[in-house]
Amino acid sequence: MPGNEQHLLCRQGFDELELPNNRLLSIHFDAVKFVFPYQYNFAEAFSEEFINIIKWLKILHKKKKVPFTLESKLPPDLHIVCKVWTIELEDDPFEVKLRDNCELLEDEYHESLKRKRMLDEKIESFRRTNLLLPSEKINLLYSKLAKKNAEIYIQRSQQLYQKGSMRTSLCTWTLEDVDILAIADTSYHGTERVVNRMKLLDPESPHPEEGLEFTTLWARKVRCSVTSWVWQMRDFPQVPLNIRELNLWGFLIGAEQEAAPRAKRTSVVQIDQPWSDFTVERSMPSLKFYHDLTYDMEEMSMAYGPSWEPIMSQISLAMEMVSRPSLDPSPALPWWDKMRLLYHGRLTIIAQHLNLYLRASLDPYNTTEHMEISWSEVFIEWTNGKVLTKGDLDMYVHTASKYDDIRVLHIPHLKLSVNFNWLCLGNPYDHHNVMPCAPDKVPEYSINQEHDSYRAFRSQNLNISYSYETRNSNSTVDDVPTMLLYSSTLRWIENLKMILSGVTRLTKRGVIFNNTKPRKPQLSRHYNRLCVSLNLHKFKIIYWMSFAKQRGLELVGGRLSLSTEHTLTLTNVNDGLKHRPRANWNIGYLTSELSDSEIWLYNCMDEENENPAKSFSESIERSYFLSVNRVSYGREEISKDVVSDEEDTPTHRLVVHGLKGAWTRHNRLVIFSLFDSYQKTILLKKNLSTEALRCFKVESQNTPQKVRSQTNTSINSASAAPSPISNLQSSHAASMLQKLVAESEANPMVFTEEIEGTTREQQLHGISACQTDDVLQKKWLIELVNSQVMLRGCETSGYVIVSAAKAKILQRLHSPVWKDRSLVSKTTWVGSFECMQYYATVDAGVPSPTVDDVMWLSIDNIEERESMVISDLPDLVGSGHSVGGVVSSTVGAVSDSESAPTQLQRIVSRCGCQFFYASYGENMDPSNLEEVPPLPEDSDLWEQEVGVDCFTLTHHDLDMCTNSLQYAMILDLVNNLLLYVEPRKKEATNKLQYMRFQLQLCSVEDQRGPILQLQENIRSLVANLRRFEKEAYVVHKLVLENPDNADYLEELQMLDNKIYEHKEKLNSMNEELTMMISCFKETQIIASRSRQRASSQEKGVSSARRSEVCFKHAQWRLTDADGQLGISDLVLSNFLYSKVTKTDDSVEHLLEVGYIKMTNLLPNQTYKIVLQPTELQTKIPLDRQCLLRIFCRERAPVGGISIKEHLEVNVVPITIGLTEAFYRAMLKFFFPGREDKVDEEDEEPSGTMNRKAFKKQSSTFYGERDDIEKMKERAEKNHTFFSIKIPEVPIRVSYKGRKEKNIEDVHDLSLLLSTIEYHNKTWTWLDLLMALKNDAKKILLSQAIKQKLLKSRNIPEKDNQPQEEEKAAILLGTQHLAGQDQTLKRGFLSKMRRDHH
Repeated sequence: MPGNEQHLLCRQGFDELELPNNRLLSIHFDAVKFVFPYQYNFAEAFSEEFINIIKWLKILHKKKKVPFTLESKLPPDLHIVCKVWTIELEDDPFEVKLRDNCELLEDEYHESLKRKRMLDEKIESFRRTNLLLPSEKINLLYSKLAKKNAEIYIQRSQQLYQKGSMRTSLCTWTLEDVDILAIADTSYHGTERVVNRMKLLDPESPHPEEGLEFTTLWARKVRCSVTSWVWQMRDFPQVPLNIRELNLWGFLIGAEQEAAPRAKRTSVVQIDQPWSDFTVERSMPSLKFYHDLTYDMEEMSMAYGPSWEPIMSQISLAMEMVSRPSLDPSPALPWWDKMRLLYHGRLTIIAQHLNLYLRASLDPYNTTEHMEISWSEVFIEWTNGKVLTKGDLDMYVHTASKYDDIRVLHIPHLKLSVNFNWLCLGNPYDHHNVMPCAPDKVPEYSINQEHDSYRAFRSQNLNISYSYETRNSNSTVDDVPTMLLYSSTLRWIENLKMILSGVTRLTKRGVIFNNTKPRKPQLSRHYNRLCVSLNLHKFKIIYWMSFAKQRGLELVGGRLSLSTEHTLTLTNVNDGLKHRPRANWNIGYLTSELSDSEIWLYNCMDEENENPAKSFSESIERSYFLSVNRVSYGREEISKDVVSDEEDTPTHRLVVHGLKGAWTRHNRLVIFSLFDSYQKTILLKKNLSTEALRCFKVESQNTPQKVRSQTNTSINSASAAPSPISNLQSSHAASMLQKLVAESEANPMVFTEEIEGTTREQQLHGISACQTDDVLQKKWLIELVNSQVMLRGCETSGYVIVSAAKAKILQRLHSPVWKDRSLVSKTTWVGSFECMQYYATVDAGVPSPTVDDVMWLSIDNIEERESMVISDLPDLVGSGHSVGGVVSSTVGAVSDSESAPTQLQRIVSRCGCQFFYASYGENMDPSNLEEVPPLPEDSDLWEQEVGVDCFTLTHHDLDMCTNSLQYAMILDLVNNLLLYVEPRKKEATNKLQYMRFQLQLCSVEDQRGPILQLQENIRSLVANLRRFEKEAYVVHKLVLENPDNADYLEELQMLDNKIYEHKEKLNSMNEELTMMISCFKETQIIASRSRQRASSQEKGVSSARRSEVCFKHAQWRLTDADGQLGISDLVLSNFLYSKVTKTDDSVEHLLEVGYIKMTNLLPNQTYKIVLQPTELQTKIPLDRQCLLRIFCRERAPVGGISIKEHLEVNVVPITIGLTEAFYRAMLKFFFPGREDKVDEEDEEPSGTMNRKAFKKQSSTFYGERDDIEKMKERAEKNHTFFSIKIPEVPIRVSYKGRKEKNIEDVHDLSLLLSTIEYHNKTWTWLDLLMALKNDAKKILLSQAIKQKLLKSRNIPEKDNQPQEEEKAAILLGTQHLAGQDQTLKRGFLSKMRRDHH
């Protein structure tokens, strides 16, 4: 028909048209519906039979193909209008009836419960009036009810489809208000012009030089509009696809390439008699589309979830009946290769809203559990091998709780680029040379191998790269990428990840369903390399513990750049079963850099106020926690096959510049609360698992492990040959050696000659274990540059800043070592801190919980200075950059504290610190190692310590300077901040200790029953909690619809209170369950280790763990309040502490101090040296002197009571020079406010009375509590000391009083502290100190008074040592002396003490 005016206007809407008018074919429908019945082979009827008849009729009527040239007749324009267009695939009737019957069964079950409840009520009401109701009658009623329920179910099942028809739809596509317009024009008419347009639309594909011939070729400019496009699956409430207000326009070309001879198949057209059948040729190449289309839509929503996978599989099977797959015998192309083969060009999508819903439930009818990924104002451009997306990205979590509709992620102005690099044998864009092959024309060379017509085009793997980039917008300051997380949201996302990563179940596959095709490959397993690039100009991450927003943290980040590459390898699983290959992701490299970032903590509750109901109305307190100037991280996977020039390159490298941290009471409370919340969640999941009570066997470390046959030969050969130890044990020398070993065990004090040329640091076990040359890989390298941390206590107002110019921590993996005939892995950590400094405030400022008043250090005060040049007045007055220097424009104290600037004093000057840690992991299989280290030889008489976890901390030179306020500040930090234990932790520890003693009286099986019962109670509580949350979700929706309804508000408040009560109860029950499981496992471990100890007595005890702390030299200057005038100098050198844990749970402690010297810096003092050793051993070098040595060996606790097997203290002769002024200065320094008080105590009477009163009070107190409380109380305080020994110590004392001459003045007074020994004592540490104090007084006081009297009478000192009787009284006790001598001695000593006082 000729074009009308409206058609002319439509043609004018297209650009570059040569003809203003054309013929028009217009088709209008009110409704069009295509229905494909179940199991009807529409592809066979249409694509095969119908098309064959059309071709046969063309051949019969000798209709030849007309060449498509510019002179060819121009086809008319096409205009199709339809109000409703529907395409439906019918479902399997059996599946429909099965679903309907399942719903009927579920409904009938609930109805039967209602009937049973009504019958119970009637029977109960009948019993009230008739007490003699026989049980046979009741059983008969219940049996009739069960029979009636069955009859009702059968009746309802028969009447199921009488009222309504059965559902038939498997999936339905519905389009409303469809308007399609296709325009033909001479500008793209003819083969030559259309091919030129094809080249412009698909420039990446190489065009053959000889040209192409086409059997089908057309080109149109199209325009289409659809009001609504909905894809519905079955009767699910959520649809997979929903598009509103779609407008499409652009250029579209359809081309079918002329088939090669092998791409032509024959098909038979059956004709009835008297004619014979006719054979026609069919072309096998597919119709390809070249396009440049633009989609403009108002909203597009898509949904996907594993719960729909079975239905998607059935739709795929049904579509094979609609569109038959290719008859080519080659393996089927995956969907991504089909798209590359059929569609070429550019696709542009412009949408106001683009939503993707990821379903997080396995129920296909669920509508509440899903994640929404929403794009707004989105622009998508899809070309060959690249997808570009621009817009605002939001991510929401939808769940049936109060966490519903929470925006988890918001990224404005995001630019997302996705590049596809298909790895093929040929050119991935050369689709023109792809030619299918007929089944009867397979080449001969392909008979013995699998034929593949798409071999060169088929993708082997895919390299994909993602690039995320945001740009700075001037719209609003707060419009930055933001992530909002809750603890419940993280658990929900983890659940979504597990659901999405699950394996899809097979649907209608196998011989029964006549479907034995191989499973379709997944795109996620087709990757070869995945590259991700992320560039954010700024971002923000907020985390809250709960919806009440009680405590949380906020990360405000600056520019973030991240680049990473991952590779995927599929490895076969060889375990005798059929598996798909295992996917292994490896990181090729990862580099990231972050600048100008801060972490802030939020809190609206104190430790005393933990009620979340009040937290909504209270203001949230925001405090500073951490900031960095720049953080860079790099990871590179080092290949073993490639020899690298840089052998010291670590796998992970983290460098932090300009770190500033604040550790205060507020920050400690928030961090511990967040960590505790995370721990509770992990423990709840672990306690409710089936693995919680699984019995386990503790392997003995002395039991040799079975290894592969290649290793067994070496082990057997080594064990078969007699070792020198076995030869020695059979000789007479064995008894001598055993006696020496026994004597060494009885007396741990052994003096040995140290090896020449080795220092104390080189003999430390941690250093020697970390300095071996068997390093396999350097894994982690962490560097901190110019970092500083502020510490603020709870009781003092000042603060301390710890800084380090450079910190370096290195983790290394070593070759495995042999330990007890088993190979164990070895890992070492080596760290060093250079130019460490400690700063503290000089004056006591105003207490402030915030860090706004903190004066952070500049880089000049952190970095190490090459030259000590005095450039300013504070450097000259405040001692510059040495210890004691003040970082401020004003030095010293000022009168007006409010207007005075903050002064920081360097209390510890630039020093260095190192730590070494060697850990040994679990047993390794030697067959998995490339090179197995040789077994150690048993040639040594004494076994060396191998495979022992060891930690060593060394501090070389430590120069300190503090005043009294700074000292109190440090004590406050140590006691109340660093070593602080929360009250709840203390209560939990007490409860655990109480339960541990309580369960000692129960067997293992008696403990298992209550644990299982408590697990069931917690599971029931969790189910009730989820039910209340869903009810609160429904009521909350009603409140939003009716905000003025008081009943809904009251019900919502009641449900919130129930949820809070259930959470508190859940936490308490979870803590109790954790304690019970811990005690249950401890019982098993103790029983197993007791058997190991019994067996290890014959094999010997070895070391399990070792810790060492070493200080080379430390100097501490005690100053006045201004921080400059000195009071005393304390020098400490060669400090060593070691702790060794044995395999029998015994522990050995060793403390050694090489040299101590304390100097009095007060003016006009008689004695300048307060404390020092009397004389040094000249034959021993200074760095090997030992002034103090303390050794303690502990056994495993018995009944919770610590056992000290041996405690020995060795002290060299010391000299003490003390003045009263110095004593008062020290008292004022350590105890401010007590310098004017004189501590006097009445020794004998009051102490005895107080002790008796305490014992009486304690006995009364014990009587009021149960036995378990008594056991816990005694176990916490008491220690059993088998042997305590303190050898005699000569002391030389000098003392000067306040006046010029004092009666208590002594000079160079020689005293001797005799040997003190105790055996089999059960004391607290206070009891031990009191015993030492009393015994030392008895010895030293009598000697001091005697020498004082002898000097005053000018009597020569013939015997200034304690009498033998006094030594015997200390060593053997007074009960071994005669009563008369004891009375005289006590009377004489008491008289001398009274005279002295």
